[in-house]
This record gives sequence, structure tokens and C-alpha cells, in this order.
Amino acid sequence: MRTIQKSVFVVLAVLALPPVASAQAPDWVEDLADRIARQVERHAEQIARLVEQRIEAQGRRQGRGQARGPEFTEQFSKTVRLGRNGTFGLENVAGDIVVTGGSGDDVRIEATKRVRHPNEAEARAILSELAVQVQDRNGRVDVRTESPRRRNWSGSVDYTIAVPRDAAVTLRSISGSIRVTNVNGDLRAESISGGIVASGARRVKALKTVSGNLEITDSESDELTTGSISGDIVINKLKANGLDVQTVSSDVRMTDVDVDHVGLRSVSGDIDYVGRLQRNGRYQFQSHSGNVRITPIDSRGFSVDATTFSGELRSDFALTLQSAPGNGFGPRRRNQSIRGSFGDASATLTLQSFSGNIVIVKR
Repeated sequence: MRTIQKSVFVVLAVLALPPVASAQAPDWVEDLADRIARQVERHAEQIARLVEQRIEAQGRRQGRGQARGPEFTEQFSKTVRLGRNGTFGLENVAGDIVVTGGSGDDVRIEATKRVRHPNEAEARAILSELAVQVQDRNGRVDVRTESPRRRNWSGSVDYTIAVPRDAAVTLRSISGSIRVTNVNGDLRAESISGGIVASGARRVKALKTVSGNLEITDSESDELTTGSISGDIVINKLKANGLDVQTVSSDVRMTDVDVDHVGLRSVSGDIDYVGRLQRNGRYQFQSHSGNVRITPIDSRGFSVDATTFSGELRSDFALTLQSAPGNGFGPRRRNQSIRGSFGDASATLTLQSFSGNIVIVKR
């Protein structure tokens, strides 16, 4: 990707930031916008590096649909010994990736190469050049898609991978979805255009997508970093020490989660958190133009510091106020803030939204 293309990523993402025009806006709003803008730029730089690595291999490939004609396929299959605690990596240009953890010491790689072309002989030639490269060295297996250096063709490679359950897995895709199930080792996955689904993962480290939904189910992590620029994030049944989420135009829904520390920042998406608030846990939720909804489960108590500029503040829990509500606590008022506590105040909630509502709900 050229520098101008990288700049387009940054500009489009930053343009998604709603304007903070009012001089009455609190300082934290501008700080939030600045932090997310920097994060977007870091994402763009990461995307640029990934695409630059793959763009030469991709050659002058045109977009899907430009090369008309029937689809031709070719199968690829290979089994490589990895070891139970080995490391597996896969980089793909276009196509879906499915990875499943299981028993044994081997990696089983099944790939379907697909090419569309009006001429069968040309399609077969392109299929032979659309290569699946496998490198095996000392407990590490790396798979990479190499694309033909041709014009006017459309193709992809779909992967179905079986790995030892305890292997570490790293997946990168430019265009295609990623699905990972029952992997106990460190899991990292990134997609530029495609969704990511992880279920039954025991050491999720990082899941990021630019344009696609992200779903995490029945998983665990020490410290998990996740985010999407344009795609919703759904997290269900997650147990983790720390969770860091950063989004631009994504709704984030978390249900039945058990996390010690959460940092969640969003520009224009709603935040819905249903989970346990751990003793001494810290939970920070910030959205510029989205609603923040918190539903504590089995909580012995929490302290709360909530601020909204033009939304509503509401708590179903009877709070002991530490300071008086600011500037007209209640519906349709501006620049509201409240500090208070419930129960033993052992968890800390920091809730901020510029133009959205903030509510703490009893289940």
C-alpha cells in the first residue's frame, strides 16, 4: 500500500469522529477524541505494513468480479508434525480461514484454491501459480499464500486447519473471515476486511479487524486487546484479568463476562456491559456519541464516577452520593456528572459519554 492509501485510512477513520464544537465540552471529551485518533493512526500503520508485505505477492490482481467466467478449483492438502506446544502461523490474501484445535502432534492443512476466468486453460495455469507455501522448522509451521503476478484475474484460497490443541496460533488475512475453535495456546488474529470469531479459546491475546464483526465466546485470557474500526463486537462468557477494547464506529456488547480490569473506548458506538464487578476491579467506559449501559452481576458494591454532556444519567441502584449532581442531574440537561457508591464500593466504575445516555441497570 502506498503512502497516499495509508493516509486515506487515517483520514476516513478520523472523519468518523463526531465534531466537538462546543466550548462547553469537558476536557475528557477532547482527550478521548485525541486518544482514539492516535489509535486509528496506529491501526492504519499496522494495516499498511501488512498490505505492503503482501502486495508484491498479490501482484496486479484486480478486484473480484472483473475477471468474469466460471469458477475453477484445486485442492491442497499437507500434514506436518508440529508438536503439542508448537507455533502455527498463517498469512492469507483472500479467502476464509477456519482453525480447530484437537489431539495429536500434527498440523493438517486443507486448502481450496479458487479462480474465476473465462478460459479454462488460463484458469488452470493461474491455479498452479496460486501457491500455498509451507515452512516447517523446529516446532514452528508457517503457511503463506503466494499470488500470481498477473492482471485481470479473481481468486482466493480457503483454509481449513487442524492444530494441536495447545499450540500457539497467529492468523493474518487481508480479505476473508477467520474462525478459531478450541485452541488453548496463545491466539492472535487480524483481518482487514472480514469478521473474526473465537470460541473455546483459553489464551486469547489479540483479535483485531478493520471492517468486520468480532465475536468472542466461552473464552479466557490474561490480557486481551481487541478492536474494530467498522464492525460490531460481541463478547459472551469471557474470563480475563484485563480487557482493552478500542473502536471507532462499532457497538460493543458484553454478556456474562468476568474481568478484573476493563478499558473500553468508542467514538460512535453504544456500549452494553453485563458482567461481574470484581473486588478492586477497575472498569472504564468511554463513548463520544454512544450510550453506555452497565448491568452488574452479583456485585457486592461499586463506586461510580459518571459524566455526560448532553445525555441522561440514571442508576437503578440506590447510590450514596459523594458529591452533589452537577448542573441539573436528570433528563434533557447538559453537563451532568455524579459521584457515588453502592454497597462496599469495592469496584470502581468510570463512565463517560459526550452525547449519549449513561445507565446502571439491575438485572
